[in-house]
Amino acid sequence: MLPPAIIYEDNHLLIVQKPPGYMAQPDGGPRPDLLTWARGYLGRAKTGRAFVGLIHRLDQPVGGVTALAKTSKGAARLSRQFRERTVDKIYLALIQSRLEGPEGRLDQTLIRDGHLTRPARPGEEGRPAVLEWRPRRSAGGYTLLEIKLLTGFKHQIRAQLAALGRPVAGDYKYGSRLAADDLADGGPAIGLWAESLSFDHPVSRERLRFTALPPAAWPWTLLD
Repeated sequence: MLPPAIIYEDNHLLIVQKPPGYMAQPDGGPRPDLLTWARGYLGRAKTGRAFVGLIHRLDQPVGGVTALAKTSKGAARLSRQFRERTVDKIYLALIQSRLEGPEGRLDQTLIRDGHLTRPARPGEEGRPAVLEWRPRRSAGGYTLLEIKLLTGFKHQIRAQLAALGRPVAGDYKYGSRLAADDLADGGPAIGLWAESLSFDHPVSRERLRFTALPPAAWPWTLLD
C-alpha cells in the first residue's frame, strides 16, 4: 500500500491524498492510519510531539483529498467551516447502473444502526442528509457520478446510493454484488473517492481548492 501523498503544506495546513485502506486514526489494530503517519512526518522536523488536527474523516476504503491542521488555530478555524457548511466537497462515485436524469438531489433523514447508516423509519429521529449528483461518464454498464456533499454524516454517500438500489461498486457492506479487490497489504478499495475540497485558508482567508484523481486501479479501471 502506498503512503499518503502531500498535496500542499504551509505553516497551518497539511493537505494529503489519503490512500484507500488507511484508517483516519488508530483503532488499536495493525492497520495504518493517517493521524499516526502525519505525526511521524511532522515530527521529523521538530522536537517533541507534533500537533496534528484531524479535521474530517474519510472511510477506510475511500481515498482522496484530506485536510489536516498543523496548529490549533488552523484546526479550530477550519473545523468551524466544516460545521457551518462553507466547505465545498466533491466526490466521485462509481455505480454498476444508471441514475435517471441528467442530475439529481437526494434529501433524506439518516440514522446509524450498528455499524451501518440507513434512512430513518417513521418515528425514528435521524439527521438530515443532502447531496447532489450528476453523471460524468458511463461505460460497460458502469456510471461515474460527481457527488456534491452538502451535509456530513458517516457513510452518507454510501448509504444514500444504496437506498436507491445503486450501491457504490465494491461496497459489499451496502449491497454491492461486486467483490472488492484487496489492496497489496490492507483492506479493500471501493468506488468512492474524495476528488476535491475547497475552503478559506484559516489565516489568510484566501479561498483554496485542492484536487486529486483516483488511481489507475480497481475499481476505477472498470470504466476503461
